[in-house]
Amino acid sequence: RVHKPCFVCSDRSSGYHYGVSSCEGCKGFFRRSIQKNMVYTCHRERNCQIDKVTRNRCQFCRLQKCFQVGMSKEGARGSPERKKEVKEDLGGDELSPELAELVRRVSRAHQETFPSLGQLGNWGWGAYSRGVRHQVSVPRGFWGGDSNPQTYSWMLRICTRYTPEQDTMTFSDGLTLTRTQMHNAGFGPLTDLVFAFAGQLLPLQLDDTETGLLSAICLICGDRMELEQPRRVERLQEPLLEALRVYARRRRPRQPQRFPQMLLKITDLRGISTKGAERAITLRTEIPGPMPPLIREMLENPEIFTE
Repeated sequence: RVHKPCFVCSDRSSGYHYGVSSCEGCKGFFRRSIQKNMVYTCHRERNCQIDKVTRNRCQFCRLQKCFQVGMSKEGARGSPERKKEVKEDLGGDELSPELAELVRRVSRAHQETFPSLGQLGNWGWGAYSRGVRHQVSVPRGFWGGDSNPQTYSWMLRICTRYTPEQDTMTFSDGLTLTRTQMHNAGFGPLTDLVFAFAGQLLPLQLDDTETGLLSAICLICGDRMELEQPRRVERLQEPLLEALRVYARRRRPRQPQRFPQMLLKITDLRGISTKGAERAITLRTEIPGPMPPLIREMLENPEIFTE
């Protein structure tokens, strides 16, 4: 059995407490700190490292780390009045029947193809891409220029299969690669960027529905400078963005920052994808013959990008 780490100190997590995966020690520390309104002082520079060994050395930095990973102050208070306030705050955040159906279909398209993520191209990825296009009425040939927004979505989906304990990425059932193995498989200097991005996704704790919606938004957005129909893109994006906003808000009502943080990941993905394209060009000059399979699938698979 693989145990998730505590997002605060990296010790073994005992479950989700106050909105994040955490150990019993950090859960109790955070609850006591909030309920007793504790005020701590850091005797260094307020940037102490917090891990399993050092977590008790600086209470100030430990509490700051709790907030940084998303622990909910309101949840630790456990106030009935506060719970009522949160419920009232959500009063206007309801998925319309149309948006609820869109969420259901996009989520289903994601879940049906995700198990075959390492065998993209001929069936799995093509089915997902076509399914999302159908749900939001995206025609063939919609994207112009050299932008391949499918790459952003591909990377997002694969990075949700990152296992921090082993520092591995799982591409399909049985195909799990370490950082070194991915580097040697052709990713080279791109490897650390991909793994760093995967680590940044962990605090967001995306579920399948959020991953599916964010992937669909990636498919629609592309690079605005290269789109043939930018206004139509905006119209297509609006229901997906609203569906993700409402769904994320209702799933974690005490973490309103999650939605904008998710959208920022699209910008990060664009940067990684650009580096990926550069890596593919480099490999063409370095390696005679066919591209390494993983690079071909993840970075430039023409069967994906020219459907």
